[in-house]
Amino acid sequence: MLLQSGRCPGALRGGVRSQRLPRVTPLAPSLCRFKRAVALAAQKAAFPSGPYPVPEGPVSHFYREAESWPTAETVQLQQHDLEQHPYVDLIVAGAGPAGVAAASRVAAAGFSVCVIDPEPLGHWPNNYGVWVDEFQAMGLEECLHVIWPKAKVWLNSEAEGEKFLDRPFGRVDRPRMKRLLLERCNEAGVTFLPAKVAGCTHGEGSSEVQLTDGRKIRGSLVLDTTGHSRRLVQYDKKFDPGFQGAYGIVAEVESHPFALDTMLFMDWRDDHTHGPGQEAMRAANEKLPTFLYAMPFTENKIFLEETSLVSRPAVGFPELKERLEARLKWLGIKVTRVEEEEYCLIPMGGVLPKHPQRVLALGGTAGMVHPSTGFMVSRVMGAAPTVADAIIDQLSKPADKATDAGASLRPSSESEAASMSSAVWRAIWPVERIRQRAFFTFGMDVLLSLNLFEMREFFRAFFSLSAFHWHGFLSTRLSFPQLIVFGLSLFVKSSNAARSSLLMRGLPGLVAMLLELGPTLGGYYREATSLKERKDAVDAAARKAAAAQRKGATAAVPPPAAAAASASVVVDAGGGESEAAAAPAEKELTATKL
Repeated sequence: MLLQSGRCPGALRGGVRSQRLPRVTPLAPSLCRFKRAVALAAQKAAFPSGPYPVPEGPVSHFYREAESWPTAETVQLQQHDLEQHPYVDLIVAGAGPAGVAAASRVAAAGFSVCVIDPEPLGHWPNNYGVWVDEFQAMGLEECLHVIWPKAKVWLNSEAEGEKFLDRPFGRVDRPRMKRLLLERCNEAGVTFLPAKVAGCTHGEGSSEVQLTDGRKIRGSLVLDTTGHSRRLVQYDKKFDPGFQGAYGIVAEVESHPFALDTMLFMDWRDDHTHGPGQEAMRAANEKLPTFLYAMPFTENKIFLEETSLVSRPAVGFPELKERLEARLKWLGIKVTRVEEEEYCLIPMGGVLPKHPQRVLALGGTAGMVHPSTGFMVSRVMGAAPTVADAIIDQLSKPADKATDAGASLRPSSESEAASMSSAVWRAIWPVERIRQRAFFTFGMDVLLSLNLFEMREFFRAFFSLSAFHWHGFLSTRLSFPQLIVFGLSLFVKSSNAARSSLLMRGLPGLVAMLLELGPTLGGYYREATSLKERKDAVDAAARKAAAAQRKGATAAVPPPAAAAASASVVVDAGGGESEAAAAPAEKELTATKL
């Protein structure tokens, strides 16, 4: 677990125009076998990270005020002294959740880690909403300050347009999570350098990070966690993502119409655009739809956000704000005070950074945003221990070599440093995750083409799927074969018109996905050898050594008198030599299995 579980919330301890949704015509009875296959696939093991079930027993509504943000008085960070320590094992650029989570874990293994950020105690600006089971699985439930037992989706204003989602949802207490992660950094000995990174160069087995104030720091490995600014990582293709845009407020209100035990996940109703003078807004919303995302805290305090799921280019903040104000007026919500204002723009999809490369990446920098939903925090917090452990393994290699041969504790050459970085990239983006992301990007391409009415129908079908599939899709827990079954199930659940639309509009994205999947079918990471290749190499070396021994034995012909006396020795030597030759192969196979 990334954090030890502390006291968990008590909620977890207890166990004017509407659009009528189109009728779904069942497909041929011959697809009954397909439905049985879907059920069987749902019982098979999913992606290694889950899926985790919704907590057993009832989950009640829980609310407490969020903590105050940590300050220099409440969390005393260890400042890095560049003069005393110009070189560290790991340089982390960025003090967001991904950066500090990975830094603390690597430092706890005994390596020197320096986090560079212009404001290490700065506020994390975006609102983090998560499914409760995701944070419970990582031992992070104490970082939730609001829990709703269920969520709700409004597709339209008809009675059948209201759908309840039986999956508890939570809001992250960002100040508390930051405090806990920074405290863990302090315990592990992580140092902080208040500065902004300007660039990075590599040479002689190490990396040098240049700061905007002219200073420099060197390290064995560099991890870029600067978010969507992508300060240090390199791209070998044009970065052309879709964008999720959102404008939101934490506000005190006179009242609101939402039940406190239900989080409003999506509200696609457009009644607020049908008033006098709203024709332009209505037309724009029908073309590029936005939805309301609402988190009721108390009867008079609520988080409200107007969100564009994905578009290219992004819907502008002034337009999102205007739509939110019109929606609140229609709902009869009167804001008395704005406590917090959020402007959120998230790149979704697009190409991944060049990989492998010398600079490592985690979080938004690494392209870990869900291309179809914009979710990221749970994915990143789940990936941080895996990536940190891969970094620990690679930093241990020079140390192990130094112990054995009295060599340097650092990478001694560019080839060694590049090999270490390459191994970590295989943990950042294993082939199965790349395939999974390709499917999610295909989903994003479909969503980019949908208008308001098609979007409603898409989510009507989506939330009609089994919990296994829609939970797993939103939480990046389905393997690629399971995602194929997910896609076929979504097609079956869709209306006739939606099926035609999906076939027509999904074709370009499908072609793009297949092209992206092509390289994953062979040796995606070229320097990575398979178990069979390693075994064949060891066996070939053993055969070569045995042949050399036999050649040497036949070259030295013993005198007749000594031949009989030495016969048993020759036999024994042959047997011993055969065992010795087999031993390395056995050892290598065991190591590769481990």
